[in-house]
Amino acid sequence: MPSKKDFSIYMEAIGALKNAGIQCVVGGGIAVAAYGRKRATKDIDLYVMPQDADPSLEALKQAGFEVNPMYDVKWLAKAYKGGVPVDFILENIGGIFSDEETMRRCQYRYIDGYPMPIMSPEDLVFRKVLAMRCMRDDWYDCIAVLSNTYHTFDWDYFLKLTGKFPDRALSFVLFVTTDWDHIIPVPERVVSSLVIRVQEMMRYRRLHSGVRGPEEPRSSRVSP
Repeated sequence: MPSKKDFSIYMEAIGALKNAGIQCVVGGGIAVAAYGRKRATKDIDLYVMPQDADPSLEALKQAGFEVNPMYDVKWLAKAYKGGVPVDFILENIGGIFSDEETMRRCQYRYIDGYPMPIMSPEDLVFRKVLAMRCMRDDWYDCIAVLSNTYHTFDWDYFLKLTGKFPDRALSFVLFVTTDWDHIIPVPERVVSSLVIRVQEMMRYRRLHSGVRGPEEPRSSRVSP
C-alpha cells in the first residue's frame, strides 16, 4: 500500500479537484483495497468525466502539481508532486468513459484513515472484467470486491454496464460461480440474461459475416 506521504498527496489532489467543483472517483488498486483486498499499487487512479480532463489538470497545476496531459495517449493524463504520481484515467479499454452516474454512485470509504470517493463496486468490477489480460490479476481483484459487496451489489446496473460486452461478462460470472475459494451468489437471472445476449450477439455476427453455424448445412442439395 502507498505510504502516508503518498496518501497526503492523493488527498491534496482530491481536495484540489473538489475546490474546483470537479467530480472524481478513485479506482484501481486503492479502490480494490477499499473493498477489502489490500495489495501493492504504485499510484492512485482518479477517474474524471471527459469534459473535466483539462480542468482537472489545471486545478492540480494551480495546487502546485506538475502536470502532463499526454495528448498522444488520449486515455491517460498524469500529475506529480514530491515525486508522487497521480493518474487521471480518461478512458478504459473498450471505449468506456466515466459519466454522471459513475460519479453519483461513488462510495466514501476510509483507506488507512483517509476518506476517499471510491468508485462503486459495479463500475470497478466491470472495468476490471474488461481489463483482464495475461499476467494481470484483475479478475481476482473482482472476486475480492464481490466477496465483500455481493449482499448489496446492484446486478441490474452491472448488466446495464456490460453493454456490448456480454461475452466478457458471462465468462467472468461463470468463473465466479466455479471459484472454490469464495462463495459468491450470482443470481440465476444474471447468468440467463448474459447467455441470451451472447447467443444473440453470436447469431448477429454469423449472419453478418457469412460464416455458417454448425447447425446450418453447407448446401440444400441432397447428395447422390
